[in-house]
Amino acid sequence: MAICGFEGNGDMYGLGIRLGYYLQWYGAIFAAWFAPTESRSLRFTNALFIAASFLALVIITARDMESLQPVEVYIILLLMFGAYLALIPIYLWRLLTKCDPYWDPTRYPLVIPGAVFANLHLLLLVGVLVYQYWFWFNRVSSLDHVNCQQYGFFFAQIRLNNKGFVAVNILVFFFLGLVCLYIIWLKIRRAAGLPSPRAKRRRHLIAHIELLGNIDVWVKIVVALTVTVATELVIDWNGIEGVNSLSSAGQTIPFLIGLGSVLRIFYVYWFPHDGNDDSDGDSYYSTEYMQPYRRPRPVDELPLPAAAPPMRPPPRTHRRSY
Repeated sequence: MAICGFEGNGDMYGLGIRLGYYLQWYGAIFAAWFAPTESRSLRFTNALFIAASFLALVIITARDMESLQPVEVYIILLLMFGAYLALIPIYLWRLLTKCDPYWDPTRYPLVIPGAVFANLHLLLLVGVLVYQYWFWFNRVSSLDHVNCQQYGFFFAQIRLNNKGFVAVNILVFFFLGLVCLYIIWLKIRRAAGLPSPRAKRRRHLIAHIELLGNIDVWVKIVVALTVTVATELVIDWNGIEGVNSLSSAGQTIPFLIGLGSVLRIFYVYWFPHDGNDDSDGDSYYSTEYMQPYRRPRPVDELPLPAAAPPMRPPPRTHRRSY
């Protein structure tokens, strides 16, 4: 059966928007190594990208559900939700280690997100999850009544309405829903003054923390690369046209924002004292990093997909001017 080739909606997932997402994903990961003071601003900008895309998607769906093809919604959800997929290996690892903080690589991030941001990010994740449930239970089934095919990605080209593919996605997002409920339950326990499970302190060696942190960041990089490849392949497999140009302001603006964010990381790294003295960034950078027993992240905080790995930054050769 032929593919459902069509003109895509560049305003939702055009080349500039996709590049903006990709640049911010990788920039947020590497910022903690090279420019910790930039991590929070990158996280905030990425959250705004997700929130804006999600709001636009909800509005389009409410006005005219048929104006977006199911595969277009699938691509938009990949862009919005792709980084969150890193939570799956993180929480599977936590289950395998019985939630032992000694083996949890996300408990000692180099740059700790603020509590307000973490809570708002959790609400955004829950909102996108609810839309994911509606999409896989209701929207994808509309492809059963058309005479062409649309394809998704599961390490190979697969029909979007394939029953097994739909079931796998439902199970993945059901698992993430349980993760969100678990985090909310922990927050309620803490608000009620009850002790968090497994909250006792244990001694963590720096080398042990860095080892797990390296594993954690490579998992995030692999997930980000997989989602990037999946998004571009899905566009190609489905013959979607008109979404690979930077010729409009709607594409150049998000692209330049993402590119500027990444360039800013390397600028701050190479010129750390040019208007960005280390002493000004203590609120972002964990000054306890060189200490053997750093303060851990609370267990009821969502480990952000682009969270910084607890890796010692590369040594700098710049001489401080007095």
